Amino acid sequence: MLVIDASAFTRWAFPAEGSDRVSQALIRVMTEEESATSAATFPLDVLQATGCALATGRFTTAVHQHVLRLLSRLPVALAPMRISPLEFWTWAQSMQLGPHDAAYLKLAVDLKAPLVTMAPALHRACLQLDHPVITDLT
Repeated sequence: MLVIDASAFTRWAFPAEGSDRVSQALIRVMTEEESATSAATFPLDVLQATGCALATGRFTTAVHQHVLRLLSRLPVALAPMRISPLEFWTWAQSMQLGPHDAAYLKLAVDLKAPLVTMAPALHRACLQLDHPVITDLT
């Protein structure tokens, strides 16, 4: 079981931005060799990133549609947040993370599953917690 965040998916799906370990993990998920879950905000976070790429001309319409098809086919279960907003906010602040990043990390910690991310703040937080992380960041 892996926990996938939006930064990992977008880095994998954006042309010429793929990375080795993250790409391999997502290919294992796509081919169903490995199961994956994510925070409930995952599709919205990816849509935000891809919409910005389209709006700024970084994506053509064809590339944007391709990435959305990949997102639609990615077999990732979405998990709701199972903590009170106050507890969650306090925990996110203690980790120096925004709510979206903290949701991915909290899920990974609760499931005791490696987090697949390309977000530097999440990489740092995983190292701080000694939590397994799959990333191409050094």
